[in-house]
Amino acid sequence: MNPSGITRPVARTVKASVRGLRAFYSQPVGWLALLVTSLILSYAGGAVMFWFHALYRGERGPAINPWFHWMLDSSLGFFGLTPTLFFILPAALWMLQQAGESRPLAKAGRYVALVGTLFAVVTGPGPLLHDVLVGHGTVLARWAQGFFGYDSAVAARHAMEHSLLSESLLQVALGLPLYIALACLGLLTIRTIARLQGSSNQAG
Repeated sequence: MNPSGITRPVARTVKASVRGLRAFYSQPVGWLALLVTSLILSYAGGAVMFWFHALYRGERGPAINPWFHWMLDSSLGFFGLTPTLFFILPAALWMLQQAGESRPLAKAGRYVALVGTLFAVVTGPGPLLHDVLVGHGTVLARWAQGFFGYDSAVAARHAMEHSLLSESLLQVALGLPLYIALACLGLLTIRTIARLQGSSNQAG
């Protein structure tokens, strides 16, 4: 067995991926895409996931106002997951290019499907990380209660116990349609901003 027969294609793939990454962020629209997509997925997606896990499923987190809890969880998601999206966005585009997809509408649809799917899979361990970082009784949870204010009504709610495996599986199951839809919203927002910027540049 010739090892070079395996390593050479892998090396070419890695080099092509790096070139794709550089090409994606060589344009200002690449950074705009990262910022807009991360904001939408983290805060709009975070709102749905907060409702599902904290309010509907009854997870135990810091005893603070639900609006502050959503903002805290979503902000942690934004800063924690933006580096992941940094690679997901150009990777999704690169995979489409490798597949030879050239039809604009089909390419856009497959792009948001890839971004949403990859993001949903990556966020699967989210409930576990939430419990470790900001779950009931953690240092960050106690800090949040001191900073945002202790909410006795939230503390009095009956907490439901669920396995982390079931919560992670539900995270992915709900995340698939949710994040694909939000990735679509992100793409439309990016295109709108880019179009408006182009119009203002032409007017100037």
